[in-house]
Amino acid sequence: MKKFIHVKLISMLVILLAIPFVLASCSNDDESPKPNPVTISFDDLNGEYTGKVSVSQGTVNGETAVAFSAKKNLITYSEFPMKEIIYSVISDPVKANQALTAIGKIKYDLDYTAVLYQHKKEIELNLLPKELTVQVPIDGVNKKVVITFTTSKKGLFTKQNTQNMNFELLASKITVEGTAVNPFNPIKYNFQMLKK
Repeated sequence: MKKFIHVKLISMLVILLAIPFVLASCSNDDESPKPNPVTISFDDLNGEYTGKVSVSQGTVNGETAVAFSAKKNLITYSEFPMKEIIYSVISDPVKANQALTAIGKIKYDLDYTAVLYQHKKEIELNLLPKELTVQVPIDGVNKKVVITFTTSKKGLFTKQNTQNMNFELLASKITVEGTAVNPFNPIKYNFQMLKK
């Protein structure tokens, strides 16, 4: 009988000692800091961006550094990448490089509208490209060159650890003094940008 009472007392002692641990493990840990959920808004689009643009034309691919600013549904390039465009108009590399130097930095404004997807933490960009008109010296005479840009898919702004804007533009047609450059392979610009 004494053995039975000892076993019963030990069992009760173990149960009584275990109760505080069980209750402590079930307590609510509200004191610990919770990570702030990432929120996204249209204002997040505004700012300065830097990155690389992959440029492809036919079988030729390249990459160059580029920067732009975005504000109120407008992307502004202070220096749009023009090399492939000028090389499409002027086939002689020496003359093309001279023309690039002569035209200097070309500014280009790209309009867009945006749709916010809060649950996905992203903003979809509907790009509205305009034609770009540049006076280019060709054989000693400035000629009006018009580049027609189009888009094949929507752009995207994401906000996680970094803020990124990615989109594509296609130089689908170039004219010189109203005459289409022919033959011409469209120039695809794939912008992979990081907000500063």
